[in-house]
Amino acid sequence: MSFRNRANSDASHKVKTGPHNEDGFSLLETAFALVIMMVVTLATGSLFVYAVNYNAGAGDRSAALAIAQQRMERLRKSSFSDAPLTTPSTTETALNAGRQYSVLTTICSTSDCGGSAVLKLITVQVTPQSANQWANSPVIVLSQRATPSVGSYEAK
Repeated sequence: MSFRNRANSDASHKVKTGPHNEDGFSLLETAFALVIMMVVTLATGSLFVYAVNYNAGAGDRSAALAIAQQRMERLRKSSFSDAPLTTPSTTETALNAGRQYSVLTTICSTSDCGGSAVLKLITVQVTPQSANQWANSPVIVLSQRATPSVGSYEAK
């Protein structure tokens, strides 16, 4: 191979220099990518805070329901003429896992509210006293309690 042919072959394999040979990302592309990642991260962070608040509120409401059910079971266990079932209304504060709950128990045994001498309407209303506004709505459990009486069982 002659010197002339070697020079032509080396020219075809020359490394190109200049802006057409630069690989990678420019500073502007990197800045745009960082801005997009920052927006996505901030959006995800706000959703995380939202979820934590609503999970805490759901925990308050489920604890309020458990308190209401326990109170109703206690009232169902007592006899028809016991003191807890003769007091028209009581309000008290209950504590569960360091949180406060307002408990309102209403016993209706008059015809004004749907009760009678042989039927009592029991309402237990538990309201969480927390900072979550949506979780502060009351949990209400209703029940009826009838006096045990023997009726006439005449065959017709």
